[in-house]
Amino acid sequence: MKKQWWLLMFILFLPGCGGEADQENGGEAGEELMGELLGTISEVDSYELAVEIKAETADGKQEATSGKVKVADFDMPELHAVYERMPEVVSRTNTSSLEYYQAGERLVINLGDGWTNRSTEDITADDLPSVSYMDIVQLLREVEGELGTDHAEDRLVYEGDSQKVFEAFKKTLSISFRSIRPEKASSRLEVRLDGNTSMMKDFYYTVTGSEKGQTETISYQLNYHRINKVEGIDIPGEVLDEMSGTTTH
Repeated sequence: MKKQWWLLMFILFLPGCGGEADQENGGEAGEELMGELLGTISEVDSYELAVEIKAETADGKQEATSGKVKVADFDMPELHAVYERMPEVVSRTNTSSLEYYQAGERLVINLGDGWTNRSTEDITADDLPSVSYMDIVQLLREVEGELGTDHAEDRLVYEGDSQKVFEAFKKTLSISFRSIRPEKASSRLEVRLDGNTSMMKDFYYTVTGSEKGQTETISYQLNYHRINKVEGIDIPGEVLDEMSGTTTH
């Protein structure tokens, strides 16, 4: 399926990434902060999430989209997401929005013309950007050795050209460059934790790819709120019908 990835491109300047005098690189302080964050995975059952995705392409064109996500992980993980425009996995050029529900392995999407299940659209959950709390925290664990810390401000930070960091985030966030195939990519990362609970509040990631003097920049901003205050997700009947396979097209 041809991907329409123009949606995932834009520029976002991140505050406070790298270079501060009080930033600590690795060490016991970093391990402690990461350990506290990892410990919150089992404590987070539900939350709401604001997503911003922006890009600046090699020709200077800037594009952006925003989304709202609600997650409730009780007996079965449930997710509801609404984006103003389509993430890159969607190939229809005449669709300006994306909404989807996910319950366990069942995924039902709406590209603006009605609800259909993933088999109809040939899209799986793996095709969509993974922005869940658990996915992001586990991703940070994979690149823990690359991260610096600002323990005074409860932040994990990174700035550099580590291919390990880029490849990890590229897969999880479904990052694709529009008109270049980067010879190298530089990343900037900032993760802000709650000083009282050590839960992740904000996640910022920007990657700039370069090829023959041309650059493209893609950025994500994820803001987690209402943690453990979402009682559940109301799934419409027509969506449940699609999930159960009782509808025909």
